[in-house]
Amino acid sequence: MVEILNEYHDHPAFPQPADRNAIIWHYQDFGRFVSLVETSRLYMRRADLFDKDKFEGTTPQAEIDYWKQITDNASNDDERATIMHNREQIAGFTEHFRKNYFVSCWTMSDHENVAMWERYTSGRESVAIRSRYVTLMKQFHLGVTNIGKVTYIDYSLDALPGTNIMYRITHKRHFFRDEQEVRAVVCSVCPAEVKAQLIDPHMRPDGSGYAPPVSVVELVEAVILHPRATSEFAAKVADFCAVHELPPPIPSAMASRPQF
Repeated sequence: MVEILNEYHDHPAFPQPADRNAIIWHYQDFGRFVSLVETSRLYMRRADLFDKDKFEGTTPQAEIDYWKQITDNASNDDERATIMHNREQIAGFTEHFRKNYFVSCWTMSDHENVAMWERYTSGRESVAIRSRYVTLMKQFHLGVTNIGKVTYIDYSLDALPGTNIMYRITHKRHFFRDEQEVRAVVCSVCPAEVKAQLIDPHMRPDGSGYAPPVSVVELVEAVILHPRATSEFAAKVADFCAVHELPPPIPSAMASRPQF
């Protein structure tokens, strides 16, 4: 059996926050929160199945334009063929890896974000988990998981900063900059023994997601109710949290009433 070290090593594609104790948030419908708590497993969706941004894990147009430029400027047919072959290989790798990235997405912010409530929950029966970056790090076997901040670029103008294939899953279009996302990424393209030990046992049968075990009590620092949560829903969440020894839910700071 291969020895897998659970020690974090900085990866060039995963920039780290200045403060690893920074606050992070995960917004979700109550049903998903129940699943997390009852199974003690953190669901990580396959990148090619994301429905908010179809560009996840793909190549910026500016990068493709660069390859076209060097192809057009090739000094002879052989050089041009080599460049085109290399570009086709990279495109193939990109498509293959995109189907093998499994991602957990969090927002790094000191406060709630109205856009995240609207974008990642379906209504008032939802909650936000508040945690810490370093706490999230501790939930993963870092021999197979990378975690870091997402970098936002204009895909029409900006190329990726390097050739490492993982840059594609840690960059997003600038339209999503308000998310201030940090993400944990597991890549199932790895040595067979590592895959057999740490990935296959936690993979969904249909391959759509990866769900490693986590300590929910450690991960969940606070549970925040949706800004428009009803008193009935608040009571339901409170009962659920009490049963599972989690902190009682906190009303959203956005739920306060205006003064006149």
